[in-house]
Amino acid sequence: MRTCILLGDEAIQPPRHMMQGEKQKGIILLDGERRDWTWEGFCSIDGQRYIYFDEIDIEPFDRISDKYRDRALELVRDLAGLLVEAGDDFTSPLVGTFTTWRVCIVQGRGLLVLPPDLGDLMSIYMTDDERYEGHGCYIKGSTEEGFALIRQFGQFLYYALTGTKPYESRQVREAGFHDVPLDVYKKELFSRLDEKTIGFINFTLHAREREQRDVMGNRNATQNLAWFTDKTKGLDWSVDAVAEGETRARADVLASSEEVSSLMEEIARKARRRNFWRVKGTIITTGALVAVLLIILVSSYIANILKPPYTRDMDQEEMIYAFYEAQNNLSVDQMTDPLDGCSAPQESEVISLYVTSTTRSAYEGMVPAIPADDWVAAGCPAIRDTQFVYGVTNLRLTDNGDDSWHIEADYYTPYPYNDEDEAAVYPEGKVLVYKYDMQQDLTFGWNDRGWWNITDVGDITVQFDGTVEIDTYQAPAATAAAMV
Repeated sequence: MRTCILLGDEAIQPPRHMMQGEKQKGIILLDGERRDWTWEGFCSIDGQRYIYFDEIDIEPFDRISDKYRDRALELVRDLAGLLVEAGDDFTSPLVGTFTTWRVCIVQGRGLLVLPPDLGDLMSIYMTDDERYEGHGCYIKGSTEEGFALIRQFGQFLYYALTGTKPYESRQVREAGFHDVPLDVYKKELFSRLDEKTIGFINFTLHAREREQRDVMGNRNATQNLAWFTDKTKGLDWSVDAVAEGETRARADVLASSEEVSSLMEEIARKARRRNFWRVKGTIITTGALVAVLLIILVSSYIANILKPPYTRDMDQEEMIYAFYEAQNNLSVDQMTDPLDGCSAPQESEVISLYVTSTTRSAYEGMVPAIPADDWVAAGCPAIRDTQFVYGVTNLRLTDNGDDSWHIEADYYTPYPYNDEDEAAVYPEGKVLVYKYDMQQDLTFGWNDRGWWNITDVGDITVQFDGTVEIDTYQAPAATAAAMV
């Protein structure tokens, strides 16, 4: 004869490593004696897979709520003591709790605790509801990691008294873990139980995070079960055993009473409110955040629009020099900042050269673009063979009246604007810069906020004036380094 525990459909194959080699050992505690326990193997009966082992009288741990209700505190304490002695590797809490399908009651007075790998295998064959009943329903929010098993073992005692697990109801969980108080059940289910015992169970279920940490110290969840066994030594357990399922049935009858019905309705209302804020509230909150972000973005956009340009205190002539200096420095922001209602034709060229200059600077370690006015002012010196000259110099301004100006300048670029301008020969050891006579018109307007804006930038007209040969070098020189 052998005892079997059902796993499930035989089509689900157990892991190969569990069918060979040395098996993990479980524990049997009977009449105060602790010994190792080993299962023998797998078998199939009528399409179902089982594990089998030496014949032993076992019953589910859930019977602490009826048949073994009068011994529930003793059995729960013994289980806690076994886990403390066995250590963390044996306990292996799943999501912070100990899975109850690993525990059986032996001969009505002892315990069998299955090894961790066998418990994990059993979970594979279970449905989601079965896994929830065996561990998920014991998980409670706001539980510190080191207090998790103490809280679960407190729930075992609550279950033994009421036939219900305090947080198994979805409504109770959704209402923020507002369980039905033990005092509601006391008169009908455990009228002789000492208030100290009820107070202890309530503490394990409702201890605040600070109180949990005071209990935990620096110990982990398994080690903290020693606190549970110590605190339950002197507790009263004047509770009667009942027929199978009777505790739960009596609790269900109580649920229809006016007091419990009112309490459950309040729990249901809390659950509905929390569900609303979890589902609809997320949408509302997201919408509010989006609205706030839009306000911030729009405000930032408007603020940037209304922000005075850096040229606000300049007169028209000063603004012209600042405009072309920004072009020479490849600064699109400074070039366009004083513009109002118009764009500069050279903007795309400046952007392109800026990107090129920045990229090459990152790779070559030297700024490749040299402003034309700086280069001319330095006496047209030699430049590095990877550099180029760009921009305008020798500005000549003509005031046309009506806040309009005509600008002429020498325009230097690293490339020709027309095919016919392109040089036939590129001399070795030199770089060519193309020089043009440039003309452009600018128009200004005075705004009601108190400064000038450039309100129109005319097209650029250029006339080719020849190429300039610039000596180059490969290693940086003091003159060029100072110039850039």
